[in-house]
Formats: sequence, C-alpha cells, structure tokens
Amino acid sequence: MIWFLAVIGIPTLVVLMLFFSAAEDFWSIITFRIDFSRLVGDLLHILFIVGVGIVAELFSLFMLIKDIL
Repeated sequence: MIWFLAVIGIPTLVVLMLFFSAAEDFWSIITFRIDFSRLVGDLLHILFIVGVGIVAELFSLFMLIKDIL
C-alpha cells in the first residue's frame, strides 16, 4: 500500500516543486527581465528536480511490482 501511495505522490510532489521553483522565473521571462546565466542555472535546477523524481518513481514502481508479484 505504501508503494502505491508513493507512485501517486512522487509525480505530484515533483510537479509542485517545479511550479514553486519556476514561478518567479516565469514572471521574469514574461516581462523580459531575465538574463541568460540565470536561465541556464534555473534549467540545471529543474533538470535536477526532474532527475531525482524519475529515479524515485522508478524505484517506487519496482518495489510496487515486486510486492505484487
């Protein structure tokens, strides 16, 4: 049961983290007040969050399938 909740909760948590991480930068992009170095830094930050989320999701799916079988 805990793995099923993890499979549902991890993508939700990753999306919320990305939303709050990019909210300020989104407004800066709309108003054209963002510089290139900050944009690259934020892109690396977002890729890190997505990478950790993918690893956690794959582990949760593996454990869910292992428990079912």
